[in-house]
Amino acid sequence: MKKFLVAIFVLTLFAGACFAENENDIVKEGLLSHANVSLEEYDKFIVKFLANDMWNFYMLDNPKYPAKYFKLNADERTFFDTVAEMIMALNAGKIDRMEMPEPVGKYFLAQDNNTENYITYYSLKGVNYYLSMGFSKGNKWFEPFNSAIKAANEDGTVLLLQAKYTGKNVKQDELKPITFEKFPDAETVKIAITGDMPPIDYIAADGTPAGFNTAILAEIARRLKINIELVSITSGARAAALSSGRVDGVFWFWYEKVSGSFRDVPENVVLTEPYYDWDSYMYIGKKIK
Repeated sequence: MKKFLVAIFVLTLFAGACFAENENDIVKEGLLSHANVSLEEYDKFIVKFLANDMWNFYMLDNPKYPAKYFKLNADERTFFDTVAEMIMALNAGKIDRMEMPEPVGKYFLAQDNNTENYITYYSLKGVNYYLSMGFSKGNKWFEPFNSAIKAANEDGTVLLLQAKYTGKNVKQDELKPITFEKFPDAETVKIAITGDMPPIDYIAADGTPAGFNTAILAEIARRLKINIELVSITSGARAAALSSGRVDGVFWFWYEKVSGSFRDVPENVVLTEPYYDWDSYMYIGKKIK
């Protein structure tokens, strides 16, 4: 027991030394724009959240990496409207690390050579994040979509699609195009999609929809016998697209209520039953060679 405690003490000193060496580093972090929370409000939330958080000490196995990869709270944060813009900023050195939904981060790392060029770590597991569809209150399509998602959850369809489109190490050439069945004389529902967050939201360079969200949407359309029109938007434009009537519904990532009442959902938006969840966010930094 004494040897174990001594080992823990030594590791703690070692970790402290690594941090102390880089304690003056200014850590710049990028994250996707939120629809209902300003950057200042998010800063207040994350500081409160991290006060009770425990991060894995990945740095104990990688002491050559500086504190900017492991510091709990970033000194500066920047919202980005697209994942692509955020990756460009990381590669250009404008930010030190980026926050991504875990499935999106895993997809990014599964691409050729990415695991060799980037370092990753996670926030505390056990805090749930969800994927639902959002509609303006009073929109007639909310109840039909919610019922279809609930049925697809209950009969196992969602799990099958999740395994197919978000399984371990899914690569870009495995994201097959999604075909939407056409229903003559049926109503058309406009759904907003970023197309920027593979393997969840994805639209190929030629404009062809693919990935998990569009697979779910094709299943909902088949059950409701409706036609779907996809409208491309950025992450931060979701609420505006709904309130303006430009679209009927959007795909919506959101936080569980943690450390207070933070949820990135405006008051005029209602969410369907979730059809996907994960328990951590992934943070990715570019390795120093």
